[in-house]
Amino acid sequence: MISIAPLSEPSSYLPEILEELHDEVYVYRADSLRLVYANKTARLRCDWRDGEVTQKYIYDSSKMFDTSGFHRHVEPLRQGLSDTVTIETLHEKGLVEISTRILSTLGEGPLFVSVLRDREHRRQLERARTQAFSEIVHDLRTPLTSINGALKLLTSGSMGDLPPQAKNLLELMQRNADTLLSIIGDILDLQKFSTSNPKPEEEMEELDLVALVKEAVAAHLGYCAVHNVAIDLVATPENAWSRGVPLRLHQMLANLLSNAIKNSPQNETVGVKLREHGDYWRISIDNTGPGIPDHLRDRIFDNYVNHSAAKGAKVKGTGLGLAICKKIVKSHGGDIGFSCDTAERTVFFVDLPKLPNP
Repeated sequence: MISIAPLSEPSSYLPEILEELHDEVYVYRADSLRLVYANKTARLRCDWRDGEVTQKYIYDSSKMFDTSGFHRHVEPLRQGLSDTVTIETLHEKGLVEISTRILSTLGEGPLFVSVLRDREHRRQLERARTQAFSEIVHDLRTPLTSINGALKLLTSGSMGDLPPQAKNLLELMQRNADTLLSIIGDILDLQKFSTSNPKPEEEMEELDLVALVKEAVAAHLGYCAVHNVAIDLVATPENAWSRGVPLRLHQMLANLLSNAIKNSPQNETVGVKLREHGDYWRISIDNTGPGIPDHLRDRIFDNYVNHSAAKGAKVKGTGLGLAICKKIVKSHGGDIGFSCDTAERTVFFVDLPKLPNP
């Protein structure tokens, strides 16, 4: 049985609104597929005159019209299983999104209303906006790097001794400049992952995750000393071969390790493990800290979700690090997640595909 939504009496200005839409709109009989109406955008692309529309059928709207695909598309409407169905498909215009709804009429049988949106054009606009944004952020980094370098030179004493108040002020400015540079770097990384494949095949190489993890842990010993936190790498396998981009995997591990270290109370220990997990190698990083609030757990890997803002966190983050980690891991065919064993114990894990030992 067909479940159809009632077609309410259109207001006087509704036809004008439909005519001026940039999306293509088609209204046609659900039984014969004969057109009742096509808006101006649809008529222009199809090269139809106004009087021709009612002599056409929906399959006349495209040389690439897939009849069997169309019937599969609208079958849930005919069966009353849904009020609206949406698909993405290729079209003369490129990639398009087609949404179709079934409506009732007074004694003339049900109608289908299909709206066709040009997804490719919208994606091009989005890419252009993203590129412009990235260029602006990149242009900000160059002068900020120069400012930061000058501040470091002044605070180092190379230009002579400074009064204590002036030195404290310059050190504060330098820390803020470091924070801004970190944010800019995260934004540029995120944009890079959002607009292209960040791992071209020629950059991928076979690598030993044991060596990679050991290098990452060693690189963070100084950071541990600053926060008075220990780090413990438990027994690892002799080798753990995978495939990836070392620079990006180091970046991912650096994000996870720095998060664990800076969010751990003093005199606590961050644990790092590498072990087999089915067809994957699992890297686990656990720490005791403020934990992840319940309301953030479903969104922790989304952009700009800052779990460091939780009560008790020693250092606030930008909210981009974990989003970048997820994109890196996914681009390597892996998975990332976390568990909270207790209110304060959090374990982040990364699964990367195994390779046979060479």
